Amino acid sequence: MRVLFVNPHYPHDPFTLLLHPPLCYAYMSTHLKAAGHEVRHADLPFLGNTLDALGPILADYRPDLVGVTSVAQSYCQALEIAAAVKNSGVDAKVVFGGPHVTFLPTECLTRHADVDYVLLYDAEQSIVELCAAIGPGRAEEAALRKVSGLAFRTDAGSVALTPPAPPLMALDELGRPDRSIFDLAPYLAYDYETVVMTARGCPSRCTFCSTTIAGRKPRWNSPVHVVDEMEEVAELGFQSIFFGDDTFSGDPKRAIAISAEIRARGLDLPWTSNMRAQDAKPAVLEAMREAGAYRVFMGFESIQKATLRLIKKGATPERMIEKARLVMDAGLELHASFIIGAPGDTDETLAATLDYIRLLNPTVATFNVMEPRPGTDVFSRPEQYGIEIPDRYWYESTGWLYEPVCRTTTLTSTQIRDWVDQCYMEFCSPDFRAPERLATLDDATSQWRSSGLVEPVAG
Repeated sequence: MRVLFVNPHYPHDPFTLLLHPPLCYAYMSTHLKAAGHEVRHADLPFLGNTLDALGPILADYRPDLVGVTSVAQSYCQALEIAAAVKNSGVDAKVVFGGPHVTFLPTECLTRHADVDYVLLYDAEQSIVELCAAIGPGRAEEAALRKVSGLAFRTDAGSVALTPPAPPLMALDELGRPDRSIFDLAPYLAYDYETVVMTARGCPSRCTFCSTTIAGRKPRWNSPVHVVDEMEEVAELGFQSIFFGDDTFSGDPKRAIAISAEIRARGLDLPWTSNMRAQDAKPAVLEAMREAGAYRVFMGFESIQKATLRLIKKGATPERMIEKARLVMDAGLELHASFIIGAPGDTDETLAATLDYIRLLNPTVATFNVMEPRPGTDVFSRPEQYGIEIPDRYWYESTGWLYEPVCRTTTLTSTQIRDWVDQCYMEFCSPDFRAPERLATLDDATSQWRSSGLVEPVAG
């Protein structure tokens, strides 16, 4: 079969973001090609960032199956792609995948007739099964029921879901992603960095995060496999790597072993990674730095203990500062991320958050509005978090670009938006770290403790 993967266009200038080859398609391509299928990829952000480029590609390639993955923020564009395929005159089925539809497969197929199938969770093997089930012409229902982790419409018109296959624990068995489907020249011209994934799953239970799609039990690639892929992307021309796993350093022995393997091969390739605060250990950080790591991304989210408990972050503001200092003492840059409009946020708490960041002194800080996404507890039970979501289907439009999708009992959506702007303006201001401003902060916790926003640490 001929399979076409489409990277959705953006409802804004895509070059305000970091753009990387979507590895989900590359992993599926590895398995599809091994099964004898032909695979192509259309990267709409680099093709004018509109649907206009898709028509000629469909007419020329005439795919049998078009696959689109999306998160909540790209779902609207994915639906536009599905409609374009169905209106193109090409007889192709449309399959959706990714975290958004994994949690809403019945809703997707019920509300959107242009989508034929939804693949749930890991889809490297199930998309091969789907291609075998479809064959020439319309698939028989009995064949579709044998595909793992598939949502489809039955002959009676209802939506059926098949159970997913057990998650693959030894990720080396997936092979390496097939980056040959991408035109890498635009990526290399735009950004020197690319993404490598070395693990799936996250044991954390943050109620605002949809990483449950990959499971709570982490699954790993071996150190040799990881460094083999690093060498591969270096040969392709990339000059830096971002390890996009939630838990790159969740197994400290593996993180140290990867670092040792990098050094043993003499691989001179800078890299960054995500890191949970509890995984920031001196031995791990030192090994990472010696192997070329230069920055870690760490989610702080809030300075309020009650909020951190509510969203099950598993950390305290004091502990986060301690971990941040370990990172910076190891010679690594820190990228700190905060949620604006988290439960309990007020004008007072957000002003105190800026003082906390002054004391923290990260290299980079990002400020993100609370966006309740399908698959998260804050989406399923917003009332438990003091959150109101005016439009349950906010992800079917682009309104989230202009206005936060939720408000809280303490902040309006306008206040949340204004605070995001203010946080960025202050953090980027040359006066943010002015000595006279820092001199007003007596010690590492005085300002945000004396505000009464956090509870005292038990002695």
